Amino acid sequence: MLSNKSPAIFFQTFISSLLGYIALFFINRYIGPVYWGYLSYALAFGALFSLVTDLGFNTTYVKFISGEGDTAEDMGAYLVIKVVLNVIYVAVVLGSLLFWTDVLKRGFQNPIEYWTIIAVIPYYTILNIMPVFNNYYKANMQSYNIAMPRLIESVFRNSIFIGIGVLYYLHIEGSLGAGITVILALLYSISYLIYIILLWLHGRPWVFKKPAVETIKKYIKFAIPLAFATSIGIVNGNIDKIIVQFFWGAVATGALYTDQRLISIIATLTGPVTIFLLPLLMRNLEDTKEIQNTKIMEYERILSLISAPFAMILFFLSPFILNIYNARYLMYASSLSIIAVGGYVGALTYPFSSSIISKGKQHMVAWISLSGIILNIILNVILIPTTILGFRLGSLGVEGATISYTAANFLVYFLYKEYFRKINETRTRSTAVIHIVVAFPSALVLLLSAIYLKPYSFIVLFPVILLSLLLYLIMSLSLKEITTGQIKMLIRNLIPRKDQ
Repeated sequence: MLSNKSPAIFFQTFISSLLGYIALFFINRYIGPVYWGYLSYALAFGALFSLVTDLGFNTTYVKFISGEGDTAEDMGAYLVIKVVLNVIYVAVVLGSLLFWTDVLKRGFQNPIEYWTIIAVIPYYTILNIMPVFNNYYKANMQSYNIAMPRLIESVFRNSIFIGIGVLYYLHIEGSLGAGITVILALLYSISYLIYIILLWLHGRPWVFKKPAVETIKKYIKFAIPLAFATSIGIVNGNIDKIIVQFFWGAVATGALYTDQRLISIIATLTGPVTIFLLPLLMRNLEDTKEIQNTKIMEYERILSLISAPFAMILFFLSPFILNIYNARYLMYASSLSIIAVGGYVGALTYPFSSSIISKGKQHMVAWISLSGIILNIILNVILIPTTILGFRLGSLGVEGATISYTAANFLVYFLYKEYFRKINETRTRSTAVIHIVVAFPSALVLLLSAIYLKPYSFIVLFPVILLSLLLYLIMSLSLKEITTGQIKMLIRNLIPRKDQ
């Protein structure tokens, strides 16, 4: 089923990512890393407080509507919960800004950051409502309805970003100055308004039933074990940029966010697989433990096969890739290499966490996630700042943030896998190890290119990347990690269709 449903998502994510990286290039190269840093900080600030809008309810919703309950009532309950949480979110963000500026009498590196944060509030309020529709499509494996609204939104937003970048390249942007960050933030809000309208249109007619109190209680009971870890997880995903901005400034914040955007290619390419894992596992709870074990190991192998070549490219070619975006990021090259490893390991956790949730062990997912989150936050506090209370600690800045992220992902992967082994009562052997052999020729080409070619020019860098991917594909076919038939099936299903 994944082979039929996933390619539509892959097509959308590939096009969206390609446009996103081009837009990222124009913003960093021509608008500048300082303004990108301001926008990155505002997005992180807004995301930091979105912890009050999830609280484990997103995962709870997918689980319930993937089952055999009253879908209309489940959707009604989820919508009510999300609206209430959204009101709380807006109040918390505005209250925090007022407290920081009016009570504590503190400011920002640039006053424009205040207004940029205000401008991203509509973006996050819309983003917080979207799972009502998106997760319904996800639970019912409607890949076309997931892919097309995303694709249209991405083309709209990134095309405008590129257009603005061209204006800066031609030096006809006028006297916008730092105000460009507010404009970019508003574009996020406008494009996501279009996105949610498209999500609603694609799924008509929607049927929402007034939820009973017992249904709300059912949601709360299931979500509570996930709430704390989910909330801390959102803090965890954004606190690094807040700390970097405070101690190292806008350029460093922009560099960290650029690193994170670059490794998002791993999540982008593995997303077509991971997006349907929980609904699939919920539909096959009657499988024996041996069959479940085989499926989970196969999912891990697929995720490793997809993500390994791109993690290698980012690891070995980090200075040359960052130079394409802006030469001021060269000093952060080691950070991209480190976070590439963390991104690869993080991708491999999805099969195990999804399996554990499908078995109703969400409390263990909460504890395991919490362990990684606490480690990440502690390491962030130790490694990023220049000084804490007069004591000089790691003072590693962006590099400290990426070390923290990678260490936490290793811990979480180990704990998820060990707990999966325990509850399945079967021995597991990772087949992803074979990808060391598959990747060796590509890794050698990348290493030699970095040492001798030094491909700072895109004209040289692009062929090196293509060659490494070609070698990886050849080795994968040779070792039967993928077949020509699977490649043909992927190509046939790439264009999204309404029957997907």
